[in-house]
Amino acid sequence: MKHEWIKAMVGKLAATGTILLFLVLVPAAAAGSVPLWAAVLLGLGGVLLLNGVCGMLLTAEQPEKQPRPVAPVHPVTLRVVRGGRAA
Repeated sequence: MKHEWIKAMVGKLAATGTILLFLVLVPAAAAGSVPLWAAVLLGLGGVLLLNGVCGMLLTAEQPEKQPRPVAPVHPVTLRVVRGGRAA
């Protein structure tokens, strides 16, 4: 249980860090304080990090359970007996 919690927290931390990188990187590249090649390389690194985090947080697909076969339902035939009520 603790392993899953730690994995989720590390994933959230990496995802938050990547988003903050983009929030800082785009205005810095627009202002000219970061060269364009460095901004592109850092952006690609951020995308790879975010892709790795998403892959780590996704669980393996579980095989679908086959539905149980439904027993055929036989119609109930009613017959009228003495007193006029169906039995």
